[in-house]
Amino acid sequence: MSDSEIVLGQSLDLSGPLAAMAPDIVNATQVFFDAVNAQGGIQGRRVRLVTLDDGYKPDNTVKNVERMIAETDVFALCNLTGTANVAAILPRLAQESPPVPLIAPFTGAGLLREPALDHVFHLRASYGDEVDKLVEHLTTIGVPRISVLWTANAFGKDGLEGARQAMGKRGQKLHSDASLQADSSDVQQAVAKLAATEPDSIIMITAGAPTVSFIKAYRQINRGTRFYTLSVMGTQATLRALGEDGVGVVVTSVVPFPWSQGLPLAREYRRALEKAGMQRHVSFLGLEAYMNAKVIAEGLRRAGRDLTRTRFVQALESLRHFDIGGFTVDYGKGVRQGSRFVDLTIIGKGEKFTR
Repeated sequence: MSDSEIVLGQSLDLSGPLAAMAPDIVNATQVFFDAVNAQGGIQGRRVRLVTLDDGYKPDNTVKNVERMIAETDVFALCNLTGTANVAAILPRLAQESPPVPLIAPFTGAGLLREPALDHVFHLRASYGDEVDKLVEHLTTIGVPRISVLWTANAFGKDGLEGARQAMGKRGQKLHSDASLQADSSDVQQAVAKLAATEPDSIIMITAGAPTVSFIKAYRQINRGTRFYTLSVMGTQATLRALGEDGVGVVVTSVVPFPWSQGLPLAREYRRALEKAGMQRHVSFLGLEAYMNAKVIAEGLRRAGRDLTRTRFVQALESLRHFDIGGFTVDYGKGVRQGSRFVDLTIIGKGEKFTR
């Protein structure tokens, strides 16, 4: 940070299994801060985004964060993606005095939220919240055999445990489960293992390319099973990759419907993309990144011209019942999760999300 500039850092998967998620995140964030900078920045400082590729590998995330701290004088981090990736960099952030703030990472893992860390602010609901919503829906409509496909990493294990807990509190057990490597190398084995148990529905604790690979492979042997995926799948790239195999897939969302005509936040987001010539890239993840940027900007404004990391954290903490356009973000003393909103959407024909 300098007298004229605030540097925000992002380490994202631009080349690995979650690469399809990155453009929506990067573009929405850049569009928002471009508009802020065009209006003179925040307290007279322009906001500059530094984005580095980690390929969804935690070691690379650590290297990227080290580089941003050493070379760019990064003030805070945002939009980091991946449970293991975020977990890997937390010790490094804490080494700085005061710690480097991390705002709105794209992970819902409970292990990153409890106990709460003063310098880490989550906006999205947790994976536990998302899975609980799916289990609530499935048990309410009386689906008998509910199985789980989970990625063989910290993200998948966290989601699997959440599913077990959600079933348990309703007096039920999972029908079956299977793991899947993040590179999809064992997709046929995972398909065979779950298909042998004949589930009625499969909750997928997966993200990016492995989700697409599994659904397409499973559809070849059984087209009756219903698939339920988490919010990380809410991208237009996913819809295009799934094609007709995506019709009927239910996706959780941790933000409002981006195509809503009645929500001011959604209209603002779409207008911002349209102004940048990106109107075809409206998505749930894009709206989430746009919301993240709005929260960061408000925190920077409230921190004032005498900006420090400590003042920024205190400013974010002051966002009580903060309205960002019809959606409320609520932090507070010791409260580091701004929302528990979860909704369900479905992929319809024509590669579109519907409600």
